Amino acid sequence: MARMHTRKRGKSGSIRIESKQRPSWIQYSDDEIKEMIIKMRKQGMTKSMIGIKLRDQYAIPGTRPVLHMKLGQVLKDNNLESDVPEDLQALIERYKRAMKHLSLNKHDMNNKRKAQLIMSKMLRLIRYYKRTSRLPQDWSLERVLQ
Repeated sequence: MARMHTRKRGKSGSIRIESKQRPSWIQYSDDEIKEMIIKMRKQGMTKSMIGIKLRDQYAIPGTRPVLHMKLGQVLKDNNLESDVPEDLQALIERYKRAMKHLSLNKHDMNNKRKAQLIMSKMLRLIRYYKRTSRLPQDWSLERVLQ
């Protein structure tokens, strides 16, 4: 599939093979893993950061084959899910950095165009998340950008 705002193709990547059974080398119980996830979330880590830390530091390849539920479901069950989805939050932070740069460098036309592309991606994601009820219908981007 092609990228959204360029004419280039996407990079191919390997696909992780998900097994239905729990790997034999995991030495943590399900409750310990859930406690680790909750503790990391309360420290302010995002879902992807938690998944990377579980993989690299604790040798847990994924929560689905181990806990038989996704990491987001564990957070949702414990009322620790964020209000704004992680990919939208990352785009909002990128847009804020681009606008801060533009306020200091008014003639940077490349950055101005990049900010416009980031905004269009955010608006597309917001429409999708409102349609799928991940965001409330009255959610507005202006409140977040201020």
